[in-house]
Amino acid sequence: MSKKVVVLSTSLRSSSNSELLAKSFVEGARDTGNEVEYVSLKNKDIRFCIGCLACQKTGHCVIKDDVADIMNSVLKADVVVWATPIYCYEMTVVKT
Repeated sequence: MSKKVVVLSTSLRSSSNSELLAKSFVEGARDTGNEVEYVSLKNKDIRFCIGCLACQKTGHCVIKDDVADIMNSVLKADVVVWATPIYCYEMTVVKT
């Protein structure tokens, strides 16, 4: 049975090890008949939460960045794969 797979690559460097692994995973998942969406956070407009709590009242964030589209893909997925570099033994955090 085919799955909807979203692969999120958080590396900001082109051709990084984690990006190459993510793309290899995408290829393998597609080869086995899955519907795969690859999302790179590189060059995305991602802003930090301002703590206004409007999302709890309206169900939507007041910040107009690329996160809404990314989250829409994640929420519709059967499988979500994170490909992230490891620095100092922890997952990276993308800050803009």
